[in-house]
Amino acid sequence: MRPSSIATRYAQAAFEVAEKDGDIEGWLRELQEANEAVQDREVAEYFKDPSSSMGQQLDTLTGLANNVRPHVLNLLRALVSRHRLHLLPAVVREFESLNRQARGIEEAYVTVARALTEEEIKGVGERLSTMTGKTIEVYTRVDPSILGGIVVRIGDRLYDASIVGRLERLRQTIAV
Repeated sequence: MRPSSIATRYAQAAFEVAEKDGDIEGWLRELQEANEAVQDREVAEYFKDPSSSMGQQLDTLTGLANNVRPHVLNLLRALVSRHRLHLLPAVVREFESLNRQARGIEEAYVTVARALTEEEIKGVGERLSTMTGKTIEVYTRVDPSILGGIVVRIGDRLYDASIVGRLERLRQTIAV
């Protein structure tokens, strides 16, 4: 799922400031902690409640996030003051993605017909790393409906080497 363009812009701005601060990992940790705090059902309901004033919400946020650096607190305050705190999970996911990109790491979502062993997963990661020239983090999913083979999604690229995919391509070739 792609993040909203608004969440992407917040994450990009935060990432640029984190790069200037020289502590991207610290920023990421604090954003993840803040995200966990605001995901609490009662906290989330409080920030959605129209009966609490903006001033009260900002004060509550300052109390909840008292251990974060000032720039992170400013980001959280901007989200609250614009009624966009619900975007924080998407902002964190996009920030994580930007961090991986900056480190030359790509995510590969691999679908297979049967569960892979750790050794097989490592082999798939190494092969994909050779193909892309980047470090690959492999996430596997089992889907018996592909019958065999492998389907890999890296970013917006899809590699379909499944039996179902091959049969479908053969069917299209014969149908022409």
